Amino acid sequence: MAQRRMMCRTDDGSIRPSIFTCTVEKMWERGETMISYSNSRKHKQRTMFASRLSFLLLCTGLTPASLYAQSANPAAADAADGADQLQEIVVTAQRREQNLQDTPVAVSAFNAQQLLSSGVANVRDLAHVDASLNIPSAAGVYLPFLRGIGNSAGGNVGNESSVAGYIDDVYYSRLSTAYLALGSMERVEVLKGPQGTLFGRNSSGGAIQMFTKDPGQTAEVNGMLGYANYDRLSGQLYAATPITETLGWNISLGGVNQRDGWGKSITTGEDAYLEKYATVRSKLVWEPGAGTRIKLVGFYAYSKGDMGLTQDRHSGSYGSSPNWAAFGRPFPAGYPNPAVVLPSLADVPGGHFYDNRLNFKNFQREEGYGASLRIDQEIGFADFVSISAFRNSKGQGHYDADYSAQNFFFGDLNNIDRQWSQEFQLKSRRGSAIDWIVGAFYLHSKAGYNPVQVRGDLLNALIAPGGAQNLYGRQLVNSYSVYGQATAPLSEKTNLTLGLRYTRDEVSGLGRTTATIPGVGEVPIAPNFTAARTYKRVTWKGALDHHLSDDLMAYASISRGYKAGTFNTFSLDTVPADPETVDAYEIGLKSELFDRRVRLNGAVFWNDIKNPQVLTIISKGLAVGIGLTNAQKARVKGAEVGMEAVAADGLKLRGALTYLDAKYRSFVNAPFYTLNGRTLVGPALGDASGFRLPNVPKWRLSVGANYTVETGAGTWVGDVSANHTGGFPWTADNRISEKAVTLINASLNFTPSSLDWLTVGLWGKNLGDVQHYSITQASTGPAGDIGGHISSAAAPRTYGASVSFKF
Repeated sequence: MAQRRMMCRTDDGSIRPSIFTCTVEKMWERGETMISYSNSRKHKQRTMFASRLSFLLLCTGLTPASLYAQSANPAAADAADGADQLQEIVVTAQRREQNLQDTPVAVSAFNAQQLLSSGVANVRDLAHVDASLNIPSAAGVYLPFLRGIGNSAGGNVGNESSVAGYIDDVYYSRLSTAYLALGSMERVEVLKGPQGTLFGRNSSGGAIQMFTKDPGQTAEVNGMLGYANYDRLSGQLYAATPITETLGWNISLGGVNQRDGWGKSITTGEDAYLEKYATVRSKLVWEPGAGTRIKLVGFYAYSKGDMGLTQDRHSGSYGSSPNWAAFGRPFPAGYPNPAVVLPSLADVPGGHFYDNRLNFKNFQREEGYGASLRIDQEIGFADFVSISAFRNSKGQGHYDADYSAQNFFFGDLNNIDRQWSQEFQLKSRRGSAIDWIVGAFYLHSKAGYNPVQVRGDLLNALIAPGGAQNLYGRQLVNSYSVYGQATAPLSEKTNLTLGLRYTRDEVSGLGRTTATIPGVGEVPIAPNFTAARTYKRVTWKGALDHHLSDDLMAYASISRGYKAGTFNTFSLDTVPADPETVDAYEIGLKSELFDRRVRLNGAVFWNDIKNPQVLTIISKGLAVGIGLTNAQKARVKGAEVGMEAVAADGLKLRGALTYLDAKYRSFVNAPFYTLNGRTLVGPALGDASGFRLPNVPKWRLSVGANYTVETGAGTWVGDVSANHTGGFPWTADNRISEKAVTLINASLNFTPSSLDWLTVGLWGKNLGDVQHYSITQASTGPAGDIGGHISSAAAPRTYGASVSFKF
């Protein structure tokens, strides 16, 4: 295969040029990552204070604060390590380390330094630096869309995302915001297109891989304290130390507490849009002998807040106050009689975009813990990898579902989400004539609601005073799969890649509905529902890449991805949505120009989607939930280009542009909703063939610049970026749309020469204070009155300061 010049770390920690020689082979087998440089400039060693173990143990007992493994001045170090050339980036998109430019896969890769300087603090922020991503969030869960493929009902417990999420090679079936805060992050990779012939869990849209930092043989402590507007406190701490020559340990702690809301309830005066979270993650890495590496990871996460929860109706939409006449009941005291139209507060003069009418405060609380064990073992002809993991999460959400000032209709959502997974890999050794990998994966998950309890004046009237309706839904998944992929050279500059996967998903569901009657207890009000389905799929991939020169590679690929069928757990009373299948075709080009001062990568692609899973409303008695249905066919075609450049000494430029044409080719049973002058009603089935896919803008553009200046006083690092997202529909019927928005972020950091372990920073996001939404969904009430296009606002202008240190 074509080889590229890269740098190699020697046993004494220095860096020297090599062509895949010295100890880089050992790092390759162990699965470690390094960002390397191909210029011959001597690596500038960073100063480091030799911290004592007692100090590390003291630090790990500090108040939790959000921890990242970052240097105190990462952008400056970045510039010093190769100011006149771009970094050579090593990724693991094919489950082994490769240079990004040699990988025949569209990948966006970001190291900790790039994430920090670009202002990326969580997974949602990745959309600001990767134009192919759009990441709304709902009910405390991220809903990534990649190249137009995603799933708006990902917040429904039990429904997996079309874009798979991995942390340290472990699959997460639910992309909770608490787990995906980017603490102690070493790098993030965004893999575009279907994934399955290399990864544990199949996915139809792509994958987001996150890798946290491993402990090494050097003690270190990183930390940060920050304060921002809206009384937002944040902190970060990372500590690592060798315990013996073969055993290393680290811990990262993290936390955020925003105590002032972006808006408030005009009914109660309570703040709206608050959040707090805390995370802890710790690793033990043991290398008992040559060729053996064992990594044990434990983690805990907690979050509570109402960011991403629907608070009011989208601008241009409206609903109604509760209409008791529809139930044949007199209007109780405190209710408008007759019912009145309630427009979106965004359309009411007085600056109420972030306000709501809720008389109960919405919140979503999530708590979870888990662990993983990875064993890497050299066995002569190949490397063996075992990855075992479990995760146990539970949550409670409280939702004022009538979006009015009355106590008409509200619910408590109690969810459970547990998973256990085991993956085995056997892969060729570094330097083999053919690169190959075979693997097996098992996933067991149990998720659902236990229960959703609906209460309020409506239930008091229709069931009994103090009564409630309870909806239970539980889904069990047992997934078995085997996969393999091989890359063989056809000539010195041409490689052929073939991959195959077989998946068997056994999915079962149980649902029941009861009523709680004071003095009587809980009684069934509908028959229990049970169902089971087994899905068997063969997916595959083929790719051909050719190196036109040392700095120019072209590739073409065809692949099939698959997302399993799933039950609507809220409420579980119908057959599951069918699996979603994507056939993807792609042609790409990767290049480095002007002595590696410019990197230009691009691709054109076409995705045919069979049975795309689509968000809809599920009504069950007096409750209204969200779930999935299937369209028949959809198509996404588009193009993307990404650029990085060293424009001058200390100045780096970046940019990315994505164009997407995403439409339903056949959708004869689409859910349509109608604004009837009073509220939103529906859904009624209609034909949405030819309509645009929801959550998919046609154009997304991201540009940025990073400038480092060395002065006698110290190092200044400035970064500015802009992200433009074109307008897009929120719903399959294209009735409500998000306007085009352009967001500008900036940061400035200073590291004094006399205190090179300390960095002081200022930052700002959405500097233009653009008002826009993070999620919008259609909702109808039990009487066809209290619904609307319900929304959650995205962040307004935010700004703050931080103090970082590294020893």
